[in-house]
Amino acid sequence: MLQTRPLPSLVRFPQILGQLVKLKHYWEAITLYKVQTNASLRISPDVYSLSIIMNCYSRLNRIGFSLSVLAQFFKFGLELNVTTFTTLIIGFFIQNKVAEAAAIFSKMVEAGIQPNVVTFGTLIKGLCIKGNNVAAIQLLRKMEQGHCKPNVVVYNTIIDSLFKDARTR
Repeated sequence: MLQTRPLPSLVRFPQILGQLVKLKHYWEAITLYKVQTNASLRISPDVYSLSIIMNCYSRLNRIGFSLSVLAQFFKFGLELNVTTFTTLIIGFFIQNKVAEAAAIFSKMVEAGIQPNVVTFGTLIKGLCIKGNNVAAIQLLRKMEQGHCKPNVVVYNTIIDSLFKDARTR
């Protein structure tokens, strides 16, 4: 495909990357990104595209590569956002690195970036999967008291985990 057709425009590029990820074609998204951002094309990546590539590497269990993509944010003078941090948190949970995921969350808050319901939901789901329902409920309480209110997905995650925990006892 890349050899026979013109490359996508700057506007379509992130949309195509997003669609490839939805189809779970992570390597294809990474390859397209590398071709599109080749130095000879003079196309600078944006926050959205870099976050998508970080997500691809995370889904492929290559969190180290996700962190190397993070360096590109600084190289191109891009600001990290809630999506970028949430992507890293997901990557660390995929690698069973709960402490690192919590550290990324702390750094996000320290940087003044407000976590959203997806960020909290990701943390809560990761804690529940690891069997740490107490910490998940504490995080839920923090959410309820803060500006970011839980949604039905967050509550269902907690309820599901509590039922699974009760069945194993």
